[in-house]
Amino acid sequence: MKKTVSVNIKGTNFLIEEDAYELLQDYLKRLAVALKNEEGSQEILEDVELRIAEICSAKLSETKTVIELKDIEDILVALGDPSDFLDEDEVASSSADNTESRRENIKTNKRLFRDGDSSYVGGVCAGLGNYFGIDALIVRLIFFVFILSGIGITIYIILWIVVPKAESTIDKLRMKGQPITVESVKNEVNSAAENIKSGANSIKNKITGDPVNKERAARGKRAITTLLGLGFFGFGIMNLIGFLVFILGGFHFIPIHGDNGFLSITSYGELVLSSAGDVQLVWIGGLLLWISSVIFLFVMGTLLLFKIKSKWTKFIIGGLGLFAISGIVICIVIGVRTGRDFAFDREIDRFVGSSDQKELVIVPRTKNYKKGANYHIRRHGHFMDLEIEKDRIKSFGIEVIYVPSNDTSFHIIQNLSSSGNSANSALQRSKNIYHDMELINDTLYVDVEYSFPKKDKLRDQEVKIIIQIPEGSSVRLDNRTIHLGSKNNSGNAEHPYYKKQGQIRGDGYYDHYFDNRRSHEVQH
Repeated sequence: MKKTVSVNIKGTNFLIEEDAYELLQDYLKRLAVALKNEEGSQEILEDVELRIAEICSAKLSETKTVIELKDIEDILVALGDPSDFLDEDEVASSSADNTESRRENIKTNKRLFRDGDSSYVGGVCAGLGNYFGIDALIVRLIFFVFILSGIGITIYIILWIVVPKAESTIDKLRMKGQPITVESVKNEVNSAAENIKSGANSIKNKITGDPVNKERAARGKRAITTLLGLGFFGFGIMNLIGFLVFILGGFHFIPIHGDNGFLSITSYGELVLSSAGDVQLVWIGGLLLWISSVIFLFVMGTLLLFKIKSKWTKFIIGGLGLFAISGIVICIVIGVRTGRDFAFDREIDRFVGSSDQKELVIVPRTKNYKKGANYHIRRHGHFMDLEIEKDRIKSFGIEVIYVPSNDTSFHIIQNLSSSGNSANSALQRSKNIYHDMELINDTLYVDVEYSFPKKDKLRDQEVKIIIQIPEGSSVRLDNRTIHLGSKNNSGNAEHPYYKKQGQIRGDGYYDHYFDNRRSHEVQH
């Protein structure tokens, strides 16, 4: 049994075999000597120790609680021999070749971090650029397009909150997908030092006046940020106007004809959402999301136009993000609650009548808004074909389905269907649908509209007419003749069932669908 010691590596306690500990101590001493003349040597040593602690933690498990000599040997080979960083004259080439042959080119998994060194606001775009290996400017332009489409703001804020910032040298190496060795840590530290010097020189050059090329690059960069800032401001103004007009102004723009014309968002919400409380909650969620979006656009525009960098920026954007996320969560909860009201579908069939005639004539009955000596005005319109009349909702358009009859007579069935949060509620809503039609001899008179109570809400209420056509007979509707042909030509003789369908529109005209595809039949 080997002797073990307890050591603390960068704040984490480990049990390690004594000879492994001595090897580790020797390595760190040699590394300190190798880096003694390097700028930032202390930071490099701390990052290497942090990496050692991280790998040691990964090697432990419930069944393994002690770091062994082989573990330390593997770690040190992966990190690299300190002699590699000494002068070539101080190290025998044979030793260097031996070390190189043993070293494992271990790469850590690339991870997504926010790049604070190349950020304008939160470093999200620069971090995504590093992760996907593309220029950060391209990512910023893509985000700007998403923001114009209305979803980019929320995505950016969520990423700012969720994605961690690359703080340590190891984080920055992971962000770029580079191997974590002493050499890569050293190069990253030196690169950071060069960036600081470059930044200082840039400030000095701006003060003292410097070459034309740098000035041109600065102007180009400034032009891009100015355009982006103006874009954020412009879109923010558009959103603000929309907010004031459509939300606070209560503008009636939804094309559902009510008792007082078009509906507002609130009025439409009362037809869709389950209760008045849900309407109020959606208002709250929508206001949180919309207001935070408008403020975010103006803040981003200000930051880009005036190049403001403040410690409060992150808190402001983070606060707006929390407001936006709260609004989204509220809307999602209400959306799920409303979606439950579509969980069950129920339909009922009502027998209308039968006819022994060779041809059945269907006559759509429309509401004439105005009559004259030689004219009348029909109802037109397809988009959101609904009307509100007192306590009832009217819907327009009746689907007609044609199937074979089992005997020599026409049979007409009225099908009413709806949705609900239970089978009983869906069935009751189906029963509450009112649609008038009557069969007189060989003529079927069909209303193009049907209605149901407002309290039932909009729950996929539909009316269908099923026409069972006997073989050799036909249906005439809107100067069209519909027939199913012979059962012998309909496919399998044992299963001759097939159907055609169409729809009587709200204006009384008929669209025919052949084999579930829209196509007007050629008449004979």
